[in-house]
Amino acid sequence: MSSRSMVASLKMVAPEGLWSIGRFRVYIGADMKTRKGLATLAICVAVLWASRFGPYTCGRLPGFVAETAGSLTSILVSAVLLTTFLFLPVYDLISFMTYRFGWEKSFNPLTVYPGEFPAPGQSPLSQKIKLWLFYPLDIAVVIFFLLPAWMKVAYCG
Repeated sequence: MSSRSMVASLKMVAPEGLWSIGRFRVYIGADMKTRKGLATLAICVAVLWASRFGPYTCGRLPGFVAETAGSLTSILVSAVLLTTFLFLPVYDLISFMTYRFGWEKSFNPLTVYPGEFPAPGQSPLSQKIKLWLFYPLDIAVVIFFLLPAWMKVAYCG
């Protein structure tokens, strides 16, 4: 076997968990599902932080009758609600992007079942229902209710 054929048969594959970005190498010893979950939480926290630069002023925010005194409990509840509502669409977007970039072999979104507890053998919501009904409703709740409530509690209290 010649040296050329030997070199051609070798595959350049990065070790599991080692990501190379330019000259920097980062070791993340978790599977892709954990990485996507952490990336989703990072984006949710970035939305919480970036909301301070939104086009709202304290006088223009809707008159929520919720606690706006800026107590720690109201801030935490608002942040957790906003993160909970954002998690599913952002996770599925990251999952789709990892599939499109070729980092995963298939698109693996989170499964959502109708009702609180799924019955045995019950099928989850289809991607079409999630795309045309669930995501727009979820994003509308975030934009029109949860984000203004978070901003009023966190920055105007």
